[in-house]
Amino acid sequence: MEDKKQAGTATKDTVKKAAPAKKVQEPLMYVGPTIPGIATQNVVYTEIPAGAQVAFEKIPEMKNLFISVLDYPLADRMLREKKGYVFSAFNKALTLKGGTKA
Repeated sequence: MEDKKQAGTATKDTVKKAAPAKKVQEPLMYVGPTIPGIATQNVVYTEIPAGAQVAFEKIPEMKNLFISVLDYPLADRMLREKKGYVFSAFNKALTLKGGTKA
């Protein structure tokens, strides 16, 4: 009787571990200046471009330029008012483009 299993019960041997849920990247909008090979201003990306990943090593603040689409109004206000962390990151990103501060 020991080798019979009751219906609806599981043993250690029969329980499968659930595969870890794959984290889905939320779409991100780039609000920095257009920089060829890195990113285009106000474009929504499903993945951060490889060129931007490389740029993060030089200017880590550029990560602040990839925002949730829902955060766009706040980022836009920071850029218009020329203050805040998004504006600071925008100016640092301009150095990659070879431009002057906004």
